[in-house]
Amino acid sequence: MKPAQFQVVYDGPALEHHEMNVNDLAPALLAIGVLMEEVGNALHGDKFKIGVSVKGSFKTGCFGVEMVASAKSLILDAIDIFNHGNTSAVLNAAAIVGLIKCSSDSLIGILRWLKNRKITHTEVIDDGRVRVFIDEDHYDTEQITLKLLQNYKIRKAFEDMLAKPLFKEGIESVAIIDPTEPENPIVFIEKAEAGFFVAPEIGEEEINDQTTTVNLQIASAAFIDGNKWRFSDGSQSFYAEILDEGFLRRINNNEEAFAKNDILKVKMRIRQWLTAKGMRAEYSVIEVIEHRSSLKQIDLFRH
Repeated sequence: MKPAQFQVVYDGPALEHHEMNVNDLAPALLAIGVLMEEVGNALHGDKFKIGVSVKGSFKTGCFGVEMVASAKSLILDAIDIFNHGNTSAVLNAAAIVGLIKCSSDSLIGILRWLKNRKITHTEVIDDGRVRVFIDEDHYDTEQITLKLLQNYKIRKAFEDMLAKPLFKEGIESVAIIDPTEPENPIVFIEKAEAGFFVAPEIGEEEINDQTTTVNLQIASAAFIDGNKWRFSDGSQSFYAEILDEGFLRRINNNEEAFAKNDILKVKMRIRQWLTAKGMRAEYSVIEVIEHRSSLKQIDLFRH
């Protein structure tokens, strides 16, 4: 069996000289590789790593890149576990994405149906299929397809491959074509549909909430209500909100005096979130237990 072959063709007046800005093309090409890799991982774990190679293919009035997808086995002895060769695994992944002719039940197909609408509920039908509802409107698909829609890397890859090029002036359509049947596109997407493939904002997930007792060195103090102090714990510096009302009251009454590098022994709350841009942390000083001056003192007493 041959590897899965398909062409991604961007068309429009901006491309009449068969040129496409490399800053637009490179993310699109990389996105196709990410799509195949992420779908392959979801289907087969670490048994296969699907790669995508590129061959130049140029036609009048457009700019095309022929993609040849193939599988590289990471564990050669494990290929037969799936009762098919590695090419079948690639064809399966490409069909789920919507890059080869198979059925309308693909990631591209359901994204075009969703049109950025929120799913209201789902129902399992049978044999791993699920019915997706938006109010009374529904769409039947495989459960794995619905799961893949929750993968941020996959959604971002669709954005880079389809949405961003179409947002460019002078690029009017993107087509996915079987090289053996160029007159019958597998998928044809117009500029008006570009927004359907923009990745949604990923929500924040809280992954840690703990309270601990630590010693902190004051890097800078803020005496205006609501401002955060900057501390160092010896390995990193960070800003923290002071929530100890008794400590704040002593400051306001001039009962506390500070110098840079003073040490506070505190009870501190640490909260951490996982976001689309990485981890985010928030620090709060719940209680100031002890305040130690940074000034060195000579011990005058004999022990």
